[in-house]
Amino acid sequence: EPPSSLKMPQLEPYWAAGFSFSRGHFVVNVPYDLYQPMIFQGEEMSIGIRAFTIGYDFFAPQRSVCFHHYASNDRSHKRDNVPKFWEHANKYAGIGKKSMA
Repeated sequence: EPPSSLKMPQLEPYWAAGFSFSRGHFVVNVPYDLYQPMIFQGEEMSIGIRAFTIGYDFFAPQRSVCFHHYASNDRSHKRDNVPKFWEHANKYAGIGKKSMA
């Protein structure tokens, strides 16, 4: 018989934007940071850390139930051409300091 921990969702340390289900109060209590514009690589850590520090826990199913590819081989060049958030830092000078206030 499998261990009893495999019969229930597992407590996880990370929040995943692509597989997040919750009641509406989550997005009210932990909204996307408006002072972090154009961030794609990092919003999950930002939301996960802020949610955990105010008392939310994250769970995952015991087995993988979905996945997605960011880009298939024939379109991987498009993925490589996505601008990084730090490439636009000059457009948002000082905004990061406001978010820390």
